[in-house]
Order: sequence, then C-alpha cells, then structure tokens
Amino acid sequence: MEKIYVRKCERYTVWEASEPIEVDVEKLRKCEPPYEGDSAEELLEYINENVMNNYDWADTNKEVYGNDAAYDLTFDECYDMEVYSDTREKYAQEWLDVGVPNEEYRKMGGFEVRATNVDDV
Repeated sequence: MEKIYVRKCERYTVWEASEPIEVDVEKLRKCEPPYEGDSAEELLEYINENVMNNYDWADTNKEVYGNDAAYDLTFDECYDMEVYSDTREKYAQEWLDVGVPNEEYRKMGGFEVRATNVDDV
C-alpha cells in the first residue's frame, strides 16, 4: 500500500495598505499626460490608468513632480504594507486534505488531494 498523508488547511482574508502618499494635484496638472479632473473618482482613474506601476510615467514627469515623489506615486516598490484587517481574528475556514505530496500540483501547495472535507475552494 502506498503512503498516504493528511494535512490541515486554512483559508482567511487579510487586508493590507501602504502608508498614505500625499498627492500634489497642481503638479499632476503639469505632467504628461496632464491630470484634468476635479473629483476623487477622476484622480483615482488618472492614477490607475497612467501612474500606478508605470516607471515611464515617473521618468517622464520626475522634473515636474519631483524624482522621489514621482516614483513613490507609482506604488511599484510599495513593500511596507500594514495589515489593517485579518479575518483570523473572528474566523477562518479550516478543513483536512488526504493525499500525497506531489510538486506537479502547485496550485494545491504541492499536494495531490485524494479526499477533502472542504465545502468550496
């Protein structure tokens, strides 16, 4: 008989956020492309479509917006995330898997599940 293994699994949700970065709207209006909006929603759309994870935007606009500030606004190297909510404080979904270690099952954490008592994954 082949070896069989059991493992405990847990699913929960963690929310994290970076430190807030102040936005200089007047400098954004002088950037390329220029920000032309007047609302929080329009600012969000501009940053999401033009700035976030975009080093080209930062390179193009560093003289106008400021070198460090332009790169910070891309959030590309936003490593200092702080947890502000964690469902483990109230609950977590727990279950057992029975199976065998198998590196080909990367989406299952390297474990070939033969039986489980999870409701949905």
